[in-house]
Amino acid sequence: MSSPNTFESVAPCSGSYSFLKDLRLNSWLLVATAVYLAQRHLIGIHPEWSPAARGFASLAPLAPALLYVRSWVRFVRGMDELQRRVQIGAHLFAAWGTILAGIVFTTLNEQGVIAFLPHGPGFGGVMVCLLFLWSFGVAVGNCRYK
Repeated sequence: MSSPNTFESVAPCSGSYSFLKDLRLNSWLLVATAVYLAQRHLIGIHPEWSPAARGFASLAPLAPALLYVRSWVRFVRGMDELQRRVQIGAHLFAAWGTILAGIVFTTLNEQGVIAFLPHGPGFGGVMVCLLFLWSFGVAVGNCRYK
């Protein structure tokens, strides 16, 4: 029987960091980021594209992002019960927090209270919000169970 996955094995400077395990886990995130940057560049230099073509290009990072989610689910399933509970709690907190932030942001934007990013945060902004809230959730979860 193999040993369970640990968060420390993919956290740099943790003492038990494994570059190969981190690369296997996060390789789809790197692909999604590269596809996102490429589609932003292409849409910027081709404003004449039809709305359908721009929409398809904008959704291109979704496929590698879903594969990244799959790799995280597999990784979390290999954790022990306590770490699995911390990760699932952090992911739920990040998901609901991002949904609520999007609702607040959109509502304030529609009412003219703020005029920051009039078309919403987009794919990159949502991913940054998820990352920030997930990191906060992991920190709170780790403090809770120490």
